[in-house]
Amino acid sequence: MDRWLPYGVTSLVLVSLIFRTISRRQYRQALWWLGCWGLASLTWTPVALNFGGTIGEITTHWWFGGIWVIHPLQAASMDISFWLNILMTVPQGVLWQLNHRWSRWWQWFAVGLATGLTLETGQALGNWVVSLGRWVDINDVITNCLGVMIGAASWWLVQRYRQQN
Repeated sequence: MDRWLPYGVTSLVLVSLIFRTISRRQYRQALWWLGCWGLASLTWTPVALNFGGTIGEITTHWWFGGIWVIHPLQAASMDISFWLNILMTVPQGVLWQLNHRWSRWWQWFAVGLATGLTLETGQALGNWVVSLGRWVDINDVITNCLGVMIGAASWWLVQRYRQQN
């Protein structure tokens, strides 16, 4: 039960932010916080999904109660979960651009990096405090950042197309 504590606390904070933004009729911001809650649900619960990669070929380290991958882009780490990590953060990029219409690529990069670092830091703290059992992976930071950037760039292109028509 205590392994669910970080997610439970995070959920309370995010749900309160969602309701606060809805009560202020800031629906786009509420969608952003809802997306953050979705990402927390995928990454900060003690339920890890394995898509059949070649784990034995990835260089890992055991630190602070968890497995860490600090060598980026190893061939074995570029499996289906690599691509799914990009895909899961694309909606956050769209929501970022929806909320910040005039943001540019370097802001997308900063938000993507912050997203990836927040998710992996949460997993590291969860491993250390309650033995969450999640991998802390530099590849996830990279793919999360890339997913946010792809989502933001995609919505930026939609905005540009709408302006021209």
